Amino acid sequence: MSIKKNYLYNLIYQVLVMILPLITVPYVSRVLLPHGVGTFAYTASIVSYFSFLGILGIDTYGNKLIAMSRDDKRKMSENFFSLYFLQLMLTMTSLIVYIITAIFFIQQDRSIALIQTISLLGTVFDCSWFFFGIELFKKIVTRNIIIKLLSLAAIFILVKQPSDLPVYTVIMCLSVFLSSLIMWVYLKGRIMIVRVSFRQIMTHLKPSMIYFIPGIALQVYFVLNKTMIGIVANNSEVGIFDYADKIRMMALSVVTSLGTVMLPRMAHTFAVGKIEKAKEYLLKSLDFSTLLAIPLMFGVAAIAKEFIPWYMGEHFLKSIVVLIILAPTIVLMAWSGVFGTQYLLPLGKMKAYTASVYAGAIVNFGANLLLIKPFGSIGASFATLAAEVVVTLVQLYYVRALIPFKHIVPKTMYYLGAGTVMFLLLQMIGRMMGASILTTGVQVALGCVVYFASIALIETMKHDGMVYHEIGKVLQKYRSR
Repeated sequence: MSIKKNYLYNLIYQVLVMILPLITVPYVSRVLLPHGVGTFAYTASIVSYFSFLGILGIDTYGNKLIAMSRDDKRKMSENFFSLYFLQLMLTMTSLIVYIITAIFFIQQDRSIALIQTISLLGTVFDCSWFFFGIELFKKIVTRNIIIKLLSLAAIFILVKQPSDLPVYTVIMCLSVFLSSLIMWVYLKGRIMIVRVSFRQIMTHLKPSMIYFIPGIALQVYFVLNKTMIGIVANNSEVGIFDYADKIRMMALSVVTSLGTVMLPRMAHTFAVGKIEKAKEYLLKSLDFSTLLAIPLMFGVAAIAKEFIPWYMGEHFLKSIVVLIILAPTIVLMAWSGVFGTQYLLPLGKMKAYTASVYAGAIVNFGANLLLIKPFGSIGASFATLAAEVVVTLVQLYYVRALIPFKHIVPKTMYYLGAGTVMFLLLQMIGRMMGASILTTGVQVALGCVVYFASIALIETMKHDGMVYHEIGKVLQKYRSR
């Protein structure tokens, strides 16, 4: 399947994962309030550590391994079963340890923490890495459309008041569990039933650990901030940060979905020795990611003040500041997604990738310790921004010899110029129209038109300049005769 189709399918997948829950935000934020939203996010952050320990890097490693062996069905099947049995052993162990932890060590919100066990069961049955590896994104999209729509309906029907937080948690966790379970139906005919030995299973432990180690750092600055806000501040601050972060990640999913598509393609391209082709993919991907990320950054920052009041309600006004601070991370994560996911990981440059994410994790953890207590969710947002700056800078250092930045910088400046024009216009519209759904609709529509029209104008001017330059050269030759 072509990269364009896979990108489209994965874009739909990523946006669905983010948008369908966000459709419920105006409702859930007003029903559960920041404390309820924060309690769910806080307990979900704890269960995510155990899910992460259970999967142990198999999601990324499995994606790459399946992609590299997909031309040999028997070998691919052996890889699948040996990887999955390793995952099964690890996730079941993690599940048991989590249940013990929730019963004996979590005092506040214990009932919600125990309900979160359902989502951990989803990790036990997760085999989505196989479908990513064979670049079959359509099945994943279909699965998510059905399950997410059902969960959406269930939330509106069953969640009516703050005391319905356990019901909301069950719905959200069941959607994760069923999404993983249903994928097993699609495995039929795609793999062979083969026997694998314990030795074969354990051969994947070390490579998985290699992908797991940088993942520890990613976990620190994707999840730890919510846990630390809950411990140092309170669950309401967790809710304020979490919902602002959800909006940021929804915008980012438009860009990062390309990275998920490109990882198996890049791994396969490198595996067959087509280095120049891989380099071509990388440069095109970087340009495309920048083209999309810059307007998303400016757009999110520009509409925050008028968007959040009508969307989340007055209890979440603090999320405006948090979202504006987080907006630049959209561009930073788009770039690090290209450098890390599409180059360093497929090429096996794990030391460089690990160095970048650990540098970010250290900065994030230290900044959280300093900033969360006095500033709460706003402090955590500054810590996240600092971490992303560090990750991107370190990865830029490692890819500096590969990417001809002198060819990329001019285009990036065009995009920044167009984004700035868009930002100023959106802010003017926001001040004139005030906070409303109509304002947001007008801002989004005009923002898209103005941004891409500005780029088209710049490209036209650039092209005309080149034409005039060539005409000048011809005239100069004519005069010299």
